[in-house]
Amino acid sequence: MKRILLCVLAVIALYPQVFSTNYFVSPRGSSGGTGTEASPWDLQTALNHPSVAAGDTIWVAGGEYRGVFSSSISGREGAPVIVRALPGEEVVLDGNVPGSANGVLSINGRYSWFWGLTITNSDASGNNYYKDGVYFVGANSKLINCRIYNNGGNGVGFWRPALNAEIYGCIIYHNGFRGDTRGHGHGIYAQNESGAKLIRDNVLFNSFGIGVHIYTEGGGIQGFVLEGNTIFNSGIPGANFIDRNLIIGGFQEADRIFIRDNHFYNRPSFSSKASVQLGYAIANRNAEFSGNIMVDGSLYMVGGWNALQVTDNEMVSRSSDMQLVAFDDFGNITNPVINHNAYYRGSLSNMTFPLWKTFSGQDANSTYAESVPTTTRHYVIQNRYESGRAQMVVYNWGQRNDLLVDLSTVLSVGSNFQIWDVLNYAGGPVINGIYNGGAVQVPLNLNNIERPIRADSYRDVLSHTLPAFGVFVVSSEGNGLTSGLKPTITEALPLKIKKCYPNPTVDILAMDVYSPATADLVANVYDEGGRLVHNEALPANIGDNTLVVNLAKLAGGVYIVTLTDGAFTDKCKILKRDFALNVDYEKEDDAEIPFH
Repeated sequence: MKRILLCVLAVIALYPQVFSTNYFVSPRGSSGGTGTEASPWDLQTALNHPSVAAGDTIWVAGGEYRGVFSSSISGREGAPVIVRALPGEEVVLDGNVPGSANGVLSINGRYSWFWGLTITNSDASGNNYYKDGVYFVGANSKLINCRIYNNGGNGVGFWRPALNAEIYGCIIYHNGFRGDTRGHGHGIYAQNESGAKLIRDNVLFNSFGIGVHIYTEGGGIQGFVLEGNTIFNSGIPGANFIDRNLIIGGFQEADRIFIRDNHFYNRPSFSSKASVQLGYAIANRNAEFSGNIMVDGSLYMVGGWNALQVTDNEMVSRSSDMQLVAFDDFGNITNPVINHNAYYRGSLSNMTFPLWKTFSGQDANSTYAESVPTTTRHYVIQNRYESGRAQMVVYNWGQRNDLLVDLSTVLSVGSNFQIWDVLNYAGGPVINGIYNGGAVQVPLNLNNIERPIRADSYRDVLSHTLPAFGVFVVSSEGNGLTSGLKPTITEALPLKIKKCYPNPTVDILAMDVYSPATADLVANVYDEGGRLVHNEALPANIGDNTLVVNLAKLAGGVYIVTLTDGAFTDKCKILKRDFALNVDYEKEDDAEIPFH
């Protein structure tokens, strides 16, 4: 994978004259408190309190908060309200109470960040269990570094009103319930129409249904960035087979879909559907699937796509019978770009690699190996919001008992740190000590796992993925805070294009952009002769954005794309390829790949 993993500190760009206030919540707090450390609020009072203003932080003390909680607090651009667990303390929201709430936590306000919370449900047998962990409808809000598990609905319901919102760095598992024929409840269930939803650097596993379920019948599924996530073994506790780790499709066309640098893993020799399914019942517009690693599961493309790019991926099957890529009808992809992939074992659309290349005209620069890799590899994914925090993903092809991992880019020398096995979070850290620099020895022979709370699940079928595959969380004391509870205020950075992709492109061009303010940015496209050939305004929020320009009407060639906010201008150079326009397709009756 080619992603450069950078640790972006949790810095909020505020206006220079804005002053923020710290408020405090405790299990012993009350509505009559003043919100100070000495007189804290209860949690629900804080989440609706009129005194909480843009830029403020609500610090939540460790302990159990039994109930369902609905937040209406809102910040503004550049000054979100932050609800965060106190450093080093575990805050548990337990939804085991009667009632008809949509979720244990409902996020309704704009520009509000929820950080470092544990959201769960302790109802092991009753009806209090059946609600989402998080019901997320707040625009421009974020869910950061939370642990969300044992909820009877979805881990997170990420719904259409949550425009330009983000789920980041969360550990999401054991959510849903067992049905008659399949599991219900997904790790994340998402819909979107405008702007872009970000789902980044999360770990999702053992969902009762699908890992990430982006689906609609009458709504929208346009504008998603899925990056750096690790998703594995979806469906087992709810159905006793592996369901899809990711599906994007429905009865409305999917568009502006970017899936990059993710890890998809399935248990070997276990009945499974596709690992990733792109499309469902109708033809779709544009998607990119690049830089991902997928082990034991098909990439299944269905329903037709206008432009579909599948590049720079690594796809591995431990069975020669599994399809690494599969289609309902390859001819329904108007302009496929499938290349620079590394395939290991398995077939490509039930063909050998040479036959597939001849049939499809794709994968000219891809490689194929008859056996799986033999060298253990690992990936350290540094947290964008919290220094001293990271995830480790290990593919133990070398069958090692342990692995030395350099954590010098994550941890400071002398800091207290922990390493957690995500499959046994409840068991405590597997390593707990003081970092002396250099590499840390990580065990790869772990067996104990945390199981779903519900006895009416297939929890006894679950087993550890090690020694073959492991996922760990690295954390350090203080949760990345270096200055106590004092808010960090900085001046805004200038406009910057961080990345333009795919490049070359055949249709859409996405730009990862930092904007110093909420504004309409102007995109200008110039040909090699310097002539302006395309111009449009793109609305951007303060901070990181993914903006999309449609270049379908331009001829093939080299172009310069500039982006300006009036004060600053940045640019990138791209190569555009020609392609034919899409045609209408008939609806597919069956959009699921057969079991393997």
